[in-house]
Formats: sequence, C-alpha cells, structure tokens
Amino acid sequence: MPGTVPSLKRIHVSETENIINCIKENGCLIIKNFTTPEVVDQINAETRPYLDKDKPWKGDLFPPETRRCPRLVARSKAFRENLLVAPIVSALTAEFVDKTTSNFYGETQHTYTSKAIMSISTTMEIGPGGKAQRLHRDDKNYHVDHKDQTQTGYQKHSDVELSFLIPGIDTTIENGATQVIPGSHLWDNNRVPLFEEVDYAVMNKGDAYVMLGSTYHAGGANQTTDTKRPMHGMFFCRGYMRSEENQYLIHSPEEVMSWSPEAQRIMGYTVSAPNIGFVDFIDPGKYLSGDYDPDNLHDFDPSQEVKPWNVK
Repeated sequence: MPGTVPSLKRIHVSETENIINCIKENGCLIIKNFTTPEVVDQINAETRPYLDKDKPWKGDLFPPETRRCPRLVARSKAFRENLLVAPIVSALTAEFVDKTTSNFYGETQHTYTSKAIMSISTTMEIGPGGKAQRLHRDDKNYHVDHKDQTQTGYQKHSDVELSFLIPGIDTTIENGATQVIPGSHLWDNNRVPLFEEVDYAVMNKGDAYVMLGSTYHAGGANQTTDTKRPMHGMFFCRGYMRSEENQYLIHSPEEVMSWSPEAQRIMGYTVSAPNIGFVDFIDPGKYLSGDYDPDNLHDFDPSQEVKPWNVK
C-alpha cells in the first residue's frame, strides 16, 4: 500500500556489512563516496563524444531526449580501471549474484561457483524535457518468477542481477533522479508498483545507486530547461546466463548471415524478449547484416506500450 514502503537509505562505501544488510532489507540504497568526483569527471569526458553522436530513440524504451553510450567498459578507461574492479562491487556481486552449488560427479561431490559477469555497461544521459520511464524491474529480461517475501524476509539466491548507477553530476528530482520503490524486491509478480510509493535517488557526484534486479525503479523526468543528466551504469547478472559453448566467438559474421533466420534464432543471434542480446541497442541479425538505420532505432519488443501509464 502507498506510504508503507521504506525510504531510500544512504551508507558510506566503507560499511560493507551495513550495505549488504540494507540491500537485503530494501533491495537498494545509495553508497556514499563510492568513487571520487575526479574519476567521474574522467568518465564524463571519455563518454561525451559518443553521447553527442547518439540519436533519439524511436519507441518507449528511452525518451527521445535520452542519449546513450554503450560499450562503456571499452570506451572509458577510468570506468574500467576504477569502478568495474572496485572492491565493493566484487563484495556485493559475490553476495547477491554469484551462485555456488554442489553436485556429484560419479561418487565424488564437487562444488562449483559461477561468478557474476557484466550484462551491460552503458551511459544514459537524460536531456531537458525528458519524460520518466515506467516503473519496472530490470530482471524482467530474465523472466524471473518472484515469490512473495514480505513475510519471510529476503531469501538468498532469489535474485539474478545487481546494478550500479553512478551519476555524472549531482542528481536532483528536477534533473531526473532515479525513481525507486525500496522494499519492492520482496513483492511477488502480481503486485502493481504505484507512483505514490516512489522515493528518489538524489545523489552527489561520486555516490552510486545500487539495486537488485527485482527492485522497481524508473529513470526520472528531467524537468529542467538547460541541464543534461548523465548516468554511468553497470549491470551484472549470473555467470551461467549464457550458452555453454561460446558460439559468438566461433562463427564468423559471414557464416551466420548464410544461415536461415530460424537457425540464427536458435543459435542466439536474435533478441530474447524483451531486451536481451542486442548490440549497441541494435538487433544482432540486423547488426551483422548492416540492415539498420543508426539514426532510427526502435524498441525490440512490439508489446512495449507507447506511453507511460503510471507517470503523473
């Protein structure tokens, strides 16, 4: 019910245990002093050329005022060498995303740990006038069946994704601070997220917003007339969420394009609905064939709604 959700908490990066406990309780938090403003400035500078070249999105996935810089790990050395490998990132992905199981191989029991991998790294910049996204869970892409945990408390291994959002500038409600519903990671699939339950990830440059894939959130509306709000994101998923054989390194683009569309689909060269498997926000088959207009990119899933339904 509106008014019953907890507020978004803020904890210093040095307090690892408190951060972990907060994520278990609320599904999200703001980590204070996650990095330095100077590192963020470097990332801003490295991503700026790509953001300036990007074009408006044609669809509901992003507001037309949003600009994107995919391949962030490759395009920003500062991001790669400072944020990607930060100790707190490893600690949190180990706690919430890594998966360890034991199985018998013959009569010998073996224990295996699948470590988290990067699902996507990208910068998203909301320009003046950009509308808010719909409230959503990022793990919709992985078709997770959520069970109600409001009575039991958070159950370990119930999430498959953990995300970090690092603002390029101080974020405010006015310039598009992320909307979030703390505690929504405990909801089942049937509970509807309401705008009245939202809190805002207001941050200083150097902070980071962290959330489980099951936490309802949305990019905020940029109500300013002159401020661009960049957000540098890294989204981790379980390491086994990929094919056993790394076919993407085996087959040449020419081989793949000689296959039938159905063969391409079976081998993973299409987008899994709603948004898994794209390349620079382009369908992989179209990317390989060159049959796309980089200035006219659309939603992958035709079931996407045209307009947000819960934005006031």
